[in-house]
Amino acid sequence: MRDWRHIAIEGPIGVGKTTLARLLAPPLGAALLLERPQDNPFLGRFYADPQRHAMSTQLCFLFQRLDQNVHLGPGVVKA
Repeated sequence: MRDWRHIAIEGPIGVGKTTLARLLAPPLGAALLLERPQDNPFLGRFYADPQRHAMSTQLCFLFQRLDQNVHLGPGVVKA
């Protein structure tokens, strides 16, 4: 396992990705890199009307991840 540089955890909103990442990081000795839901302006609208705002919410998270990937280093656990 020490040869792994990154672990990505993907899934729908609210399924426990952050919880899983927080459980995995310490025993793997990995840094933890999380999404920033507070920076997603579409999240509140998503919870009010998921069908209408799912795409914009997920695209915002995707662009966040792309930005984070530019700065990734070895040993990062990502949720």
